[in-house]
Amino acid sequence: MIPPVERKFLTNKGGEDQRLYPTGEPLVDDADMSGRVRRWGVSSLFTLGLVISVLMIARTQVGGDALCLLARGWVLAQKGIWAPLGMPTSASTGGYVPGGLTALLVGLPLAAWMDHRAPVVLILLCHVIAYLLLDRLLRETFGLRGRLVFGIIYWLNPWRLYNSAWLDNSNYLFLTGALHVWTCYRQRQRPSFLYSTLLVAAVGLTFQLHMAAMLLVIASVPLWLRGAWKPHWGGVALGTLITFGALIPFFLQAYQHPEIIPGSAGYLGMNLVKVWPPFKGIVYWFRYASLWCSKRMLVFDFTPSFGSSADGMLSPLFFVLGRVVGPLTLIPTLLANARVWRQRQTHRGFISADPLSSRIWLREYAVWVFAACVISNALSSTVVMWWHNLIALHATLLPMLLWSDDLLRTRRASAVRRWMAFYLVLSVVLVLGIAFGSNQYRRGGRDAKALVLDTDHEMLHDLRLTECRDISVDPQTGFWPRKGSYFYMLYVRPFTIPSPDQEEAFVPSE
Repeated sequence: MIPPVERKFLTNKGGEDQRLYPTGEPLVDDADMSGRVRRWGVSSLFTLGLVISVLMIARTQVGGDALCLLARGWVLAQKGIWAPLGMPTSASTGGYVPGGLTALLVGLPLAAWMDHRAPVVLILLCHVIAYLLLDRLLRETFGLRGRLVFGIIYWLNPWRLYNSAWLDNSNYLFLTGALHVWTCYRQRQRPSFLYSTLLVAAVGLTFQLHMAAMLLVIASVPLWLRGAWKPHWGGVALGTLITFGALIPFFLQAYQHPEIIPGSAGYLGMNLVKVWPPFKGIVYWFRYASLWCSKRMLVFDFTPSFGSSADGMLSPLFFVLGRVVGPLTLIPTLLANARVWRQRQTHRGFISADPLSSRIWLREYAVWVFAACVISNALSSTVVMWWHNLIALHATLLPMLLWSDDLLRTRRASAVRRWMAFYLVLSVVLVLGIAFGSNQYRRGGRDAKALVLDTDHEMLHDLRLTECRDISVDPQTGFWPRKGSYFYMLYVRPFTIPSPDQEEAFVPSE
């Protein structure tokens, strides 16, 4: 293996790093890439990813928990009733995600465009803002070369693209993750009232969407103790006030109905007594930076899109790409992470007394977010699933970005560029296969998600769900695909909290 190029790190008057070659000459990215990769490369990658996401939004299907989210937004947009609680948490924990942010994020887009895809457009906008924040941060550290690599491994990442075009609470989390690293980075040398407020409020409000926000809370503590970010305590206080102030309507409901409090079932630290759940979370840390996608994303059937003949050829091809080639791309990710830990042996932790190199800062940020993933997965009261750590996807890519940027400055640069081009093609082909063949983005076919509903209800027609997929009636329940709290609460009627004895007897309003 080629040893990394040694560099000196100096700090200019503005507090930013100036990286130097061993000869003392400034490292200028844009200049030494002229004639190879033009500035339009970054914008081209961005445009390509955006076009793919728009294509996937046009094809997105609705089922499962997304219907529960749409119900909360539809009730707000059409009936003017705001629900101060979010999705039910898992069956092992009980209760509901606190707060009414879910209803606002879904209801406001529906008020502008009464279509089931309207809230997904907002999700894509969150992804765009997240990318722009991260791209701006990395431009100051890596220059054009690093931005191109990041455009490939983040913006065209199949995990991110898949989650940019359908409705789920976890799909908003990419913006929170980007805000976390952005605000921490801006406070690495001095506190800021604005950035501290934004950091705490963003993470705090994210709890109204998904409990994965706890991962960033856990990561923030060692990052602060090690001097990675310097909080402004006035901003922290205001952010905390915003967080809890937004929960007052939920607290009022919880006072009357304690059963809606999350964690009413299960227990904190359930995974500590198990081996696989925490280890599973660690595996996903590495998989996010590769093409080894979740099995759910790789249920291919191209018959609805291209016919049975094309499916007979394409499905086996994409099976090999997703299930064989994809896991092989995990090897560079493992090597990049091993390199990060090896480098830490020569520079441990943060040095509060001196301004840090931006590269060292990003490396340490990735290390402590990884540690937070392990801790949060172990403390979780539910089984770790593939979407639980997506809020940290940006951090999982930093080891690969750092390694690629170093290799691109060595005599192996041409080989690395060929590999990145090959990886780009594989990623785009895989995502296009998902867009046309995966059950989240096709109507019908193998293992298609069933949408079992009362076809006469006005919500389905308002949201154009009857046009989304074939509708059938569950012969056992008459209306609903499953019993329990996922669908009876605020599904199609004004907000009420039924008592436990009403759950089995609940029938949707006519």
